[in-house]
Amino acid sequence: MNPFIEKYYTPKVVEQIAIAFGISANDLKLLRSNIDVIYTYSKDRKKYILRVTHSSVQTVEKLLSEVDWLHYLQQNGANVSAPIESANGNLIEVINTGDTYFTAAAYTEAPGNKIDMYNWNEPVFQEIGRVTGQLHRLTKHYVPGKNVVPRTDYIQTEVASVLANQVNHDKRVIAEMQMIVNRLDGLPKTTNNYGLIHNDINRGNMFIKNGTICLFDTADCAYSWFVTDIALTLLYVVQYFEFNPNGKLPGHIRYFMDYYWAGYLQENTLTQTDLNAIPDIMTMRAIFILNHLKLIWTGKQLNHVQKNFYNLISSFSLETFDFISMELINP
Repeated sequence: MNPFIEKYYTPKVVEQIAIAFGISANDLKLLRSNIDVIYTYSKDRKKYILRVTHSSVQTVEKLLSEVDWLHYLQQNGANVSAPIESANGNLIEVINTGDTYFTAAAYTEAPGNKIDMYNWNEPVFQEIGRVTGQLHRLTKHYVPGKNVVPRTDYIQTEVASVLANQVNHDKRVIAEMQMIVNRLDGLPKTTNNYGLIHNDINRGNMFIKNGTICLFDTADCAYSWFVTDIALTLLYVVQYFEFNPNGKLPGHIRYFMDYYWAGYLQENTLTQTDLNAIPDIMTMRAIFILNHLKLIWTGKQLNHVQKNFYNLISSFSLETFDFISMELINP
């Protein structure tokens, strides 16, 4: 935990948070403590996840924009880890600590087991497509609740971050990003193709039970074209394939997308204009990830896994995904 935040995160704060959700501090089992503090706990024979965040990391307004959307999705049948009300009937609890504060929100624990290389298969590909299409279909009708400040546009926000840090980037990366921005400027933004998206749909943020996937970790949700969710998932598919010594990547992409679309099209459809943007958004996302890694890893000693990931993302941001033709992506 950041030393600045740690000095405010006292046992008294933890106790106040626990009481707000009708449990004791001893019921909280720490899962991790880095940017957020994540706990698991049980109550009335059900399991929950509790996320605690300092105001210097995320404001109460930003958290409210997430839980309001999640609550809407859950109420309309989406397969998501949804927020629950505290003992006070609130989706968010705020604990003041001097001139700062912590926010706390509890979520239903996603049922099932994680998805890894051993159960990464056709039915899973199809189910990922289905739950993604379900989110997009439902989001078309989402209206933020009272006092909810809508989240910002994902790509606009990340482009600004890269430009603010451009001294640390290869000039070719900046030039490529600017060209993609110019091309994406022509992509329409309507309720049918643009809205709040999960923005991090990968197998690390989903559990599966009896063939049904439940999505969680929506902290990065933002406004963007729906195809942004698809492009990010496909970027991870390419990343996973890097560790497969057999086969050819284009064939694997077509193989994945065949099953993905079989699920997605059960719930939602997109235009060809939207789909044409997927390779560009994949490259853009690689640039955004690289920028984030530069911000948090510059000057630090990286382990073998971190170095490999950094080099992979660097190659993605420079080589682009122009090789991915529409024949490989289209339904």
